[in-house]
Amino acid sequence: MKRFLVIETLDQLKAISDSLRMEMITQLVKEEYTGKQLASLLSLSPSKVHYHLKELESNGFIEVVRTEEKNGIVQKFFRAVAYDFKVSDALLPSLQEDTMLLQEVMLNHLRTSITRLYNAPEESFLQFAEPQKRPPAIAISSQVKAPREEIRKWLKKYQALLDELGEMDTRYEAQIEAGEIEDTEEIFYLVSVGFMSNERYYVADDDSLPDDYEHSPSEFKHLTDKVVVSRKKKGDAENGN
Repeated sequence: MKRFLVIETLDQLKAISDSLRMEMITQLVKEEYTGKQLASLLSLSPSKVHYHLKELESNGFIEVVRTEEKNGIVQKFFRAVAYDFKVSDALLPSLQEDTMLLQEVMLNHLRTSITRLYNAPEESFLQFAEPQKRPPAIAISSQVKAPREEIRKWLKKYQALLDELGEMDTRYEAQIEAGEIEDTEEIFYLVSVGFMSNERYYVADDDSLPDDYEHSPSEFKHLTDKVVVSRKKKGDAENGN
């Protein structure tokens, strides 16, 4: 499988701007399936799945990787041709008013994340174990009220950190290939989705914890990253500290 596929036509763009087709491609990135297997996996009718497979195949997103005869019927096994889609700059004039493509990309990231979250080993979530036994993990949902320009500046900093992760991945892959270090067979999976909205969900009249509790110590000022809070010592609770 290749990494990149470049979307070059409006027909391709329309074909991929569909949540079901994105989900089908996600499954076909992981492994090969027949139409019947995919229909069972997605709890859909075979005829509906076959229709969408045909559209995806005709637009170059998937291909038949092998066939197998069973009870006189030739079964086709499909696989995605790539897992990272890019859009040709020739389509930019047509994308200026488009909203569906980015929405579908974001939704697909979230759907894939849910699947991977459930499939991850239990050891990935030992967040209450001794510090040295805790695996790297983060879970956060936040809303920030700030001008767009400030958000853009922050995003550049965040993207620079993500670039560091990419450099880390490249460095360790090279060391593993050279036999310098052992492959632990572990990866850190991270998904990021952020967008501007006019709905403010998290609004509280009182941001404090109950009187006898306090946030656990944290190196962060505004990020309450600790799930567990601490009960105040008796003297502190009585004094309102």
